[in-house]
This record gives sequence, C-alpha cells and structure tokens, in this order.
Amino acid sequence: MANVQHIGTAMQEVLKRAKAMQTHYENSKPTSEHGNQFECEDCRDTGSLIDRIYDDEYEREKDFFRPCHCQETRNLKNRFKNALIPSEFENARFDNYKRDTEVQRLLFDSTHDYLKEFQSIVNVKPEHNSLGFIAVFGESRIRNLDGEARAEVKISHNNFGLGKTHLQMAAAKWIMNRVRVRDEIALGQKSKYDRGCRVLCVSDVSFMDELTNAKRMNDEGLTLSKLLNSALTVDVLLWDDLGKAKWSESKENFYYQIINERYRNKRPIIFSSNEDTGTLSEKIGYAASSRLLGMCGERLYKVEGADYRLRKGA
Repeated sequence: MANVQHIGTAMQEVLKRAKAMQTHYENSKPTSEHGNQFECEDCRDTGSLIDRIYDDEYEREKDFFRPCHCQETRNLKNRFKNALIPSEFENARFDNYKRDTEVQRLLFDSTHDYLKEFQSIVNVKPEHNSLGFIAVFGESRIRNLDGEARAEVKISHNNFGLGKTHLQMAAAKWIMNRVRVRDEIALGQKSKYDRGCRVLCVSDVSFMDELTNAKRMNDEGLTLSKLLNSALTVDVLLWDDLGKAKWSESKENFYYQIINERYRNKRPIIFSSNEDTGTLSEKIGYAASSRLLGMCGERLYKVEGADYRLRKGA
C-alpha cells in the first residue's frame, strides 16, 4: 500500500511540474498590448516587416517596410469568405471530381486547359476570356414539349448532374490560390504590387432574387448598388445555372448591365447553364447573350450526358 501511495504522490508531482512548464510556455509567448497572444510572431500582427538596407545615395542604413507573409494568408481567407462558395461544395476539388464518362472528361479537360492559360488571360485581357458550359437541348425547350416527347428528350439530352458546379467551385479555389493580379492605378499605369485574384460565385435564382428584392428596398439604392458593384468589378465572376430564374424585364436588365460591363472591361465570366444558345437568349436577353457567348469564343461547350446523381443512386 505504501508503494502505491508513493507512486501516486510521484505522479502528482510530475503532473504539477508539467502544468507549471505549460503555464511558463504560454506566458512566454509574445502578446499584444491588450494581453492577447499574437497570431503572427514575425510581425506581431502589424502586417509589416522591417528590412534594414544600406542606402548608397545617403551612405547609411534605412528601414524599409514590406508586407508580412501573414497578410497573404489573411487575404486568402477573406477571398474565400467573400467568394460565397456554397457549403455543399466546400470540398469540391479537381482530384475528387469523377471522370467516368466522356462528358465528364470533356468538362474536366476543358476547365483544366482554360486554367492553364488563366494567368495570361488576367494579364493580357484578351477579347475571348471566358468559359461556358451550356445544354445541347435547353430546359425551357424541353418544358414546352408534350408529356411522352418531353420524357424521351429529357433522357436523351440530359444536362443535369454532370458535375458542372463541382468544377466551377474547384476552379474558384484554384484561381484564388494561384492567380495574381496587378491593378491599374492611373492612365494605364500598373501598381508595383501583385495581389490575389478576387472571385465571386453566384447561383442564378438566388442572385436574381437578391437583386430584385434590393431594388424594392427603401434605402436609396445602396443595397442594390453594393450587390451590382460586386458582380461588375470582381476579377472573376462564376455564374452557376445561368438563365434558371423566371424571366422578367427587370431581370433581363440586370443580366445586360452585369454582362455588358464585364464585356467592356474584359473581365472573365465562368458560367454554366441548362439552357441552349437559343433558349438562353430568351431567358437573359439577346444583347446579353450575344456578348456573353462572344466572350467565350471557342471555349463555349455544349454538353449532355447521364445524370451522375441518378447513376450513383442506382
């Protein structure tokens, strides 16, 4: 019994010392003026580092400030937050995209080829800068068919469950992680500093509803202006299920305003639609459709195939 008590006492001493060491370690970490531990020990959360460099002109050392590495990490987190990637696609990546069918391989390869050129697209701003996936036989066209014909065409020209949204969200993450942008500051002059590429992901129905509701708000157009400005000025706009919203004259004006502004400033749009070239024009307007399809050039793909969700269920 004495041995058991001795072991117990010894163990308590070990635990006591371990706790004291942990407390000492925590207290020795650098802290802010408010007593909180710094997230970045290198810059102490200032966002800047100081380099001491010898200045030949003045023959003395001078301090030069440069951004800390933690700033890019924070900026990346903010870009991901502001991109509005749907929660169900937070884990969407290229390496977990299924490529079992011919259409899935086409979607994957065309997205991959586009992204290989994307840094150049951002830098050079060519006329053909966008990527689009549309249906061979549009959803609106299918809905106008009679029952038996509709069911037959829906099976033979299916555009749902191909993985278009998965690839779009994977592309959004890839762009935010890898692509750098240098802003124009005045009269065609570029900034000296690169920044991460900003992306905005929108789903057609919810986005159009937000714009429509914002237009009705009694706030002197502030909410509407903020929503529109984000879609107009973001580096890359990812537009999922384009043309899904029920048509209205007001929505057609929104489509034109956003697409025309991005067309004029050569800002890319990556989009998918379950409409074909004809029905998409009817849903978003002929002027907007003409500009959007023109922005794609040869990167407009008509796709159809088996629904992955149904095959997975079977």
